Amino acid sequence: MNQLRAYARIDGALTGLIWIVSFGLFIGGLETPLMGTLSLMAGVASLIYAAMRLKRYRDEALDGIMSFRRGFAYSALTYFYASWIMAFGQFIYFQFIDNGYMLSHYTMIVTDGEFSDMMKQLYGISKEDMKLAMDTVSSLRPIEIAFQFLTSNMLLGLFVSLPVAALMSSKVKRRY
Repeated sequence: MNQLRAYARIDGALTGLIWIVSFGLFIGGLETPLMGTLSLMAGVASLIYAAMRLKRYRDEALDGIMSFRRGFAYSALTYFYASWIMAFGQFIYFQFIDNGYMLSHYTMIVTDGEFSDMMKQLYGISKEDMKLAMDTVSSLRPIEIAFQFLTSNMLLGLFVSLPVAALMSSKVKRRY
């Protein structure tokens, strides 16, 4: 189990760094659409990267034999560590760098007539409801925002770990 945690810590740290880069690109994407696309690509790449690292752990540390349970534990721990690193990065960003930049861009998008009309038609959300939601978000402290993201990322990691562990589990020794 110590070996599993050690590998997961390293892979979680690297995945967390990819997530921080993706978040930085997301922030840049508020001004430059290409950066938003790169952010999405980095996010997807982090999932593929974490799965490849699980495969590497299975093949190198476990000689190609890994149960679903061990694969799930490894993957979930990897995302657990990545989530903490990402939350720390987001706290630093919102505490010292953002100064309302992201919220002002979202408010601008939400109050855009075309966007608010679409939200009203698709989801029945009025412009006043969106304004109230934005006011609620603006009242959050940076640590609260970071913990919201932390919780979301951990849950996402648990859900993603299920199919990844199922795909990477193996009862026979792999020969390469």
